[in-house]
Amino acid sequence: MDSAVKQDRLDKQTRDKKTDSSDIPNVRSVKYESGRTIDIDVADFKGHPLWSILIETARNNPLFPNRAGYAHSKIIPQNPKITPKELAGKLSITVGEALAILEGYEIPSK
Repeated sequence: MDSAVKQDRLDKQTRDKKTDSSDIPNVRSVKYESGRTIDIDVADFKGHPLWSILIETARNNPLFPNRAGYAHSKIIPQNPKITPKELAGKLSITVGEALAILEGYEIPSK
């Protein structure tokens, strides 16, 4: 088969398909309030049914082990009473991920 014929078939298929990007929702255009502005009482969150889902989701982030390791070795020892909001600001992560990092941290016994 001639390459010109093949190209004509491809061009015809492309012309026949209507590609209208207005049908596809733009998920980035949806505005959400930042979690960094919410005052969090961790005790209230731990009893919530979605707590385990938050922890699971944060820990499945491929960057979580490195961020948690850095926080546990550098940030938290210098400031053991750091809040999730402060940790999120220092690491440029979500408050939910900061909660998961703080949840897994145990103060080393001396």
